[in-house]
Amino acid sequence: MIAGVSAIILGLQAGPVLMPVADLLDCAREADATLVAVHRAGGFAPGIAENSISGIRRAAEMGAAFAEIDLRVTADGEIVLMHDATLERTTTGRGEVSDHTLAELRQYFLEDSGGRRTIDRIPTLSEAFAAAEAVGLYLELDLKGVAPENATQLAIEASMANRVLIIVHNVEDAAIIQSVSADIGISLPFTDRDVVLNSELDFGSLLAWAGYGIPDARTEAFLTGQQIETAMHDFPGEANGRIDYAFIDQMHVEVLASDNPEAAVAVFGPYRAYCRPN
Repeated sequence: MIAGVSAIILGLQAGPVLMPVADLLDCAREADATLVAVHRAGGFAPGIAENSISGIRRAAEMGAAFAEIDLRVTADGEIVLMHDATLERTTTGRGEVSDHTLAELRQYFLEDSGGRRTIDRIPTLSEAFAAAEAVGLYLELDLKGVAPENATQLAIEASMANRVLIIVHNVEDAAIIQSVSADIGISLPFTDRDVVLNSELDFGSLLAWAGYGIPDARTEAFLTGQQIETAMHDFPGEANGRIDYAFIDQMHVEVLASDNPEAAVAVFGPYRAYCRPN
């Protein structure tokens, strides 16, 4: 439901207690609530770069449930946050991410969407895990060349498995993740519904990614019947001011990926207004 509340005080002390991500998604479905996921963990305001620690902290402050982050591998095998394969658009550096060691990447600063240098340097996945844990935020991991089993193992080692959704594009990768951990949530397109339904996946940890646009009522009713939650985005609508949050709410979408999270949270309310651990 659309919330009339504008904000609640978040406990930003280290290590707030969070419910497992699968329970969070169930809560959103049962409460008929829409949770906001900050696309690329930033870039939505001056001075806040995408895929930054500042973006993760700001996402939590505004009441978003998730920060979506993009993962790439450095020349020396470290995993850092970066959407593009190259550095030019979002950093003060130049060249391919994969051609640089972590130490080399640490020399560069992140830039905001206006091309202004920020205080943030390129973070590692470990630093993102630590920041999210400290502020009580869930993470969505978009794997840009990172093996799903590697991302899963790193989440386990960071004690973040039950606070993470991993974005995959096929049943095979979803099955790999579930074979390593039953705690991690999985965002999976239902492009071929029968393939998913006939698989041996545990539906309890699945989030059906609808992509751009609102799923039709029949599809949404079917997924609800399977107790599978739905996620979508409308980045063009947010960019031109034509996004219809009320209609998204009526269609019972549980997670909205947003490039304008402050506006989205103002409409739907901070997630802890609905879903708090007992």
